[in-house]
Amino acid sequence: MSKKEEAGKTDNPIVQKKVRDSLKISIHEGAFSSTSIGLGRSYFSPFALALNATATQMGILYAVIGLLPSIIQLRSAILIEKFSRKRLVLIGALWRIFLMVPIILTGVLFYFGVPYMVWALIAIIGLYYSFGAMSAPIWFSWMGLLVPEKDRGDYFAVRNRVSGFFGVVAMVCGAFILDYSKRVGVYLGNPIGFTLLGFGILFILAGIAKIGSWRLLHKQYEPRVRVNKRDYFSFKDFLEKGISTPFGRFTLFRGAFGVAVGISTPFWALYMLRDLHFSYIWYMMITVSAIVFQLIFLPLIGKFSDRFGNIKLLRICSWLIVTIPLWWILSVFISGELTIKLYLLIVPAIIGGFGWAGFNLAVNNYVYDAVRTTKRSFGVTYMNLIVGVGTFVGAIIGSLLAWLNISFINPLLFIFAISAVIRLLIAAFGLRLLHEVRHVHKFSSQYLIKEFQPVQGVVREVHYMGNIAKKAEHYI
Repeated sequence: MSKKEEAGKTDNPIVQKKVRDSLKISIHEGAFSSTSIGLGRSYFSPFALALNATATQMGILYAVIGLLPSIIQLRSAILIEKFSRKRLVLIGALWRIFLMVPIILTGVLFYFGVPYMVWALIAIIGLYYSFGAMSAPIWFSWMGLLVPEKDRGDYFAVRNRVSGFFGVVAMVCGAFILDYSKRVGVYLGNPIGFTLLGFGILFILAGIAKIGSWRLLHKQYEPRVRVNKRDYFSFKDFLEKGISTPFGRFTLFRGAFGVAVGISTPFWALYMLRDLHFSYIWYMMITVSAIVFQLIFLPLIGKFSDRFGNIKLLRICSWLIVTIPLWWILSVFISGELTIKLYLLIVPAIIGGFGWAGFNLAVNNYVYDAVRTTKRSFGVTYMNLIVGVGTFVGAIIGSLLAWLNISFINPLLFIFAISAVIRLLIAAFGLRLLHEVRHVHKFSSQYLIKEFQPVQGVVREVHYMGNIAKKAEHYI
């Protein structure tokens, strides 16, 4: 065996050290990246509202970030053939750092009376999400080359716990910064100016955290990969042949459900901040509570998926998601400001936390079950495009409903009700078309009681990249 072949073996000590060091670095990088998201992207909607965005504009914002990134992802597979994964991920991260500057600038120009800043913000945020969409699947592919298959569950559990913790802390700290800035502004007679200053501070900190993420990504090792063009199939091929397959029907359901969910998604922040007049702290506490309940329920949901299948899990969780807008509508019958806050902090958060945690896990796992390894990256990309189109259509419908400005009921509650009805119809007719593609056990309701152990929760996000890892060429 030549020295070059020996160096390229995965059991070479130098290669193993590179991989180990990169995996350690990636955990720290996850903390920086989640901090950036918690201080930046999580506050894009409240920032748009601070610029006096209308309900229609909020719908258009979500329509843009639903469709544009999905279209950009179509080019990711082609880019991988021409450039290294590491280079593409670094470019995507760098652009998201740069885009923080014009985002902050929209707030400055709005304060000085320059018109159309909301539309400028929508365009910039669309670009921000697009660079993230370009980087995300490539990053997962890169990590698939580094993490041994037998260790992926444990590794991503640790990484997600660390990144999740820092993300939640960043979101909560951001809410305190905004509330403090607003109170100072009220005291000094300039609440708008100081609120925008608070957002500027958050976005600067988010940019700094992203710089830390970029520096750590730059230190990570990337094996070279041989790209096999025979694994490629076009979106047209997918539409013509894949639609008759279990995965094709699953993708259609996912896209249609995206329409129903997209109708109401743009308006949760608007309802809390503008209609209910919640502080930024309460807004973020309610937002974070749903994430916390997802973390609590994930261990139970993961075991359920392994034992009883992803379609069974999807059916249960889809029906829970159908009811989420109704639980928000019921809040109008609750008296007392604190009681409403506590209700939203607990009831919709528990139902939504369980529903979305199970739904997302079932979607991810079903892709691994239903799509051959060599075709998986393309199948995921095409599914994301259809879901993006669905989200775009739903958000446009929501925008039109907001533009109508219904007078006999709160317009946002009317939008929530329409979303619930369409969710119900899609679940009733679409779920019956879905079928499991692997052998699973017969469902027993006793399992939920027996296995529910929230204190042992971890986030499990296992990415099967075996086909890519086999093509990796390690080097010194």
